[in-house]
Amino acid sequence: MVEITGAYFAMIIGVAQSVFSFLVILGFFVFAFAHSLHILLRPITNFSLSQPSHTNNPNDPWNLVNAYYSISGDGTVSKNATLTELPNTSTNMFTMLHTAVLAVYLMLTGDSTYLSFWTLTDDVTLALLIVSFSFFTTIYLMNLFIGLLSNAIPETNRKELFLFQKAKFLAEIELFYMLPYQRRKNNWFPEIIIYRFHIDEFLDIIKKIKNNKWDGINDKPFLSETLLEHTNIKMESEDEKVKDISHIINEKIQDLRNNDEKAIRELKKFFSEEIEKLKTIMTELREEE
Repeated sequence: MVEITGAYFAMIIGVAQSVFSFLVILGFFVFAFAHSLHILLRPITNFSLSQPSHTNNPNDPWNLVNAYYSISGDGTVSKNATLTELPNTSTNMFTMLHTAVLAVYLMLTGDSTYLSFWTLTDDVTLALLIVSFSFFTTIYLMNLFIGLLSNAIPETNRKELFLFQKAKFLAEIELFYMLPYQRRKNNWFPEIIIYRFHIDEFLDIIKKIKNNKWDGINDKPFLSETLLEHTNIKMESEDEKVKDISHIINEKIQDLRNNDEKAIRELKKFFSEEIEKLKTIMTELREEE
């Protein structure tokens, strides 16, 4: 039961660690838009939710709530409102910065109720902010966040991650929550621990380590010469193989060069001897004449 549920807890922790930096960036965008909307939509005059205020401030909660006017028999609309809804703290969430952050977070989930009190066609700045937020944050960053989660889940949905997290927790318990006599118990911490490991899997791990292709969840492990000697494994890395091949090729090239130089020297010697013979023959012919 622990292994089944522990693997999921390890996956949750691993995914959270993978996307933590992205969440910080997303939080920065949310705070930036919340601060902008707070500056733009906060009331510039004092108001009270219990006492009506008659101001020309369009962001005053009393001017944002619905007002109902009476109509006379001849169709004339009264100038003063007959009924007015009472505003509350949710009428203008952008009055305070912390409530503005909450409102923008709810906008991130698709709830734009707190902006329904303003007419976007009358405020170009507000319309630009809403369009920018909906594109860059709701559409772009949220879809990017989903993609990062999709990539992080397969990387963390492994039993090795659960065992690694389990080992970390056990190490912390041993170091910080145990007394010295408990650490010396041989039945808890035996001096020798025997592991069963498939030799083919061990060879694959050694190849990855030697060739710098380690893709494990933790740092690349160290392979001691003693371990390789006891397992009768002696392997060369790809770099060492390339160096050996390069050395052999260089030797062959040098041999060819040496052979060419030797052949050239022999040709020079041959031509020199032939030239000397020709000179001797020419000298003899001249003497006979």
